[in-house]
Amino acid sequence: MALMPGLQINIGQQLKLTPQLQQSIKILQYSALEVQQTIESTLETNFMLEVYDENEELASEERNDIEADSAVDSDAEPAPLDIEQANKISDELELDCQWDEVFADHTASSSQSSVADYVSAETYTASEKSLHDHLYWQSDIYPWNERQQIIAPYLIDDINDEGYLSSSLPQLLEAIQENELDLHVTSEELSEVLGVVQQFEPTGVGARDLQESLLLQLGVVKSTPFVVTARQLIKEHFDWLTYQDHKRIKKMYALNDEELHQILKLIQSLNPRPGRTFSATQTEVVVPDLRLRRNRQDGWIVELNADAFPRLTVNSAYVDLASQVQDSNESKKIKEQLTEAKGLIKSIHSRGETLLKVGKFIVEKQQRFFEEGEQAMQPLVLREVAEHLDLHESTISRATNQKYIQTPRGTFELKYFFSSGVSQYGSADQSAIAIKAHIKALIDEEDPKKPLSDSKLMQLLEEKGISVARRTIAKYREALNLPSSSERKKLNKFKF
Repeated sequence: MALMPGLQINIGQQLKLTPQLQQSIKILQYSALEVQQTIESTLETNFMLEVYDENEELASEERNDIEADSAVDSDAEPAPLDIEQANKISDELELDCQWDEVFADHTASSSQSSVADYVSAETYTASEKSLHDHLYWQSDIYPWNERQQIIAPYLIDDINDEGYLSSSLPQLLEAIQENELDLHVTSEELSEVLGVVQQFEPTGVGARDLQESLLLQLGVVKSTPFVVTARQLIKEHFDWLTYQDHKRIKKMYALNDEELHQILKLIQSLNPRPGRTFSATQTEVVVPDLRLRRNRQDGWIVELNADAFPRLTVNSAYVDLASQVQDSNESKKIKEQLTEAKGLIKSIHSRGETLLKVGKFIVEKQQRFFEEGEQAMQPLVLREVAEHLDLHESTISRATNQKYIQTPRGTFELKYFFSSGVSQYGSADQSAIAIKAHIKALIDEEDPKKPLSDSKLMQLLEEKGISVARRTIAKYREALNLPSSSERKKLNKFKF
């Protein structure tokens, strides 16, 4: 069959996102902090966009009022000045201070306060010292030989923020041999240098695992009862501690309950993460997008956080200038800047409207939570919000991820209020979050000597009208990082 060129017409549908819609979707999924960063970067590059300053507008209005008043006063005839009365002050004038207070020596008082209030610049500037900085400082003053001085930085660089070696000694030895071809380091030399590094502060640093770190820390403990037994227990039977096999420990080392309690107390006083002392912890900044407040008349009110974003507007002066520009290239550039500015303003405005709708529905659905707490949380899924607001589930997902609401009970991420429902017999479904809160409350109130089993928890929940399977309770308990009843009994026995 011969191949012949030809034309074909196909009819089909395609969905294409406009640049404006793409930007709106991107802005909606951004967190408040990311939106602020986007605004700042756009302000630096787009001269058509500016921050609306309400104080500046009020100041201009005041200037206009003053100018208007001065114009009116200038038209009126000035009142005659009575020279004799001008230098007199009425005795009936009430003063809230004495004249000597008003005309006090301002220079002397200000100089004294300025000296007292002076704070040096060093008070305001401080550099954080990392774990590696501290280890390198100790390494610099240690009397290494030439070979050890080359090996030590490899070990220090491999120590993570928690104070442990990230790589094994064979891996470190291989890395040194690849980079230091003329050194020919042996495993004995590497172990010797590691032994020195493990003597640095903080105690326990440079260990390869938790067991070694605890032994290093116990190695510097002196004049403490049971330190030898604790060191021997960790070295020989560390797995017994892990599994909390206290009965076998007491039998092996001939200990009574009080002696075992003292040993466990000593071990628990050690630091399982020695490097955290010098680790710089950065606090995550959470900017709430919404605020919830209660009004006696209107009840719960959800509003956008006005402090989260600056109010944006288009610079009217540049808009007027754009109409006067004759150069086509310059005019095109101005129009592009104007389109970008208007698009960003519209996207942020659309984001705020969507968050406000979603926030109002969540507060309406979870009103009992804000009044009673977690145990009153209602089941809620994305589909329910999407159907009520006539939006797509993906839009609701973007509008609740990394979006926060500030409430009288604290600041929560919007997706926190979503949880699946557990079916109940003859009653409304229960939220998984509410059931977890009930389980945690029951365990917190239990008798430490007789912890509640999962079966007993199931019975107590049924008394509250909550029907949950035992395996579901076990799953929720593990999600809350709560041990089983037998493990809690062991832990409660040696609590101090």
